[in-house]
Amino acid sequence: MRGVWVSVLFVAATAAFAAGCGGSGKELPKEVNQDTEKAAPAAVVVPAKSEPAAVEVVERAVKAATDGNPARLERAKVNRLKLKGFIVAPGRPLSSNRRVEAVWPDRLALTDEFSSDSGLPTTLVRLRRPLLWVGNIRDGKATTSEMPDVQEREAALSVEMIARHWMALLVPLTDARTVVFAARKDVLNGTLVDVIRAAAPGTPVFTLWFDEKSSRLLQVSFAHVEPGNRSETQKVFVLLDHRAAHGLLLPGRVTYWQNGRQVEDWTVEGWEFPERIDDSGFDAPKS
Repeated sequence: MRGVWVSVLFVAATAAFAAGCGGSGKELPKEVNQDTEKAAPAAVVVPAKSEPAAVEVVERAVKAATDGNPARLERAKVNRLKLKGFIVAPGRPLSSNRRVEAVWPDRLALTDEFSSDSGLPTTLVRLRRPLLWVGNIRDGKATTSEMPDVQEREAALSVEMIARHWMALLVPLTDARTVVFAARKDVLNGTLVDVIRAAAPGTPVFTLWFDEKSSRLLQVSFAHVEPGNRSETQKVFVLLDHRAAHGLLLPGRVTYWQNGRQVEDWTVEGWEFPERIDDSGFDAPKS
């Protein structure tokens, strides 16, 4: 079976979806966030070390997110997340309940359970770098999805995982290997913001927008060439409705914009921060 997904996360799961499957899903958004046009800055030279003004922005953000206790971010390196929302296959949105388990910096388990009227199986993505497994479950049986360029997709998915999941927790910004720089002031949707750029090992440059008053992270953007494409894809993750959870201030809603179009909308149903998650949870299911 074959289909087309709108981001590298779902391109990885291509074979789980048949073109033309039924299901009406949710109505597509009518408007596009105009600030996504700022998502792909021109190529920049990353400095050898972080710049003081950008470091100051990060320190304020970490303080705000942890209620003044930066050590709390250590617990965020092992987490579970439940989401409810929709993603867009070509031309139509699909409702999903999503579960995520992650361990910094290299493990991710993602499960999408789609609405019953979609006709789609439960889709699984399992990443334990450098290994990537993608498949689906139908009638209790796990099936591996065949996909080309597995190594390239694994590398691209790992980059998107940082923007999609880890930046909301600020964990990459506390990694000593991450370089932050180019601090400036701007306006985002009428809100004064502090903007910085961040380069983590092996990633493109991310652009991050923080509310000037509250220091909450509002938006993450970057651009990269996905496997099978020749031009860059511009990606923006908008973080909304921040709320306290387990001593951390975290977004309660996340929307994803690709090349100026909204293609995902998620409401956070809950975060968990266990002491550990067994590595077997990031491997292909035995069934």
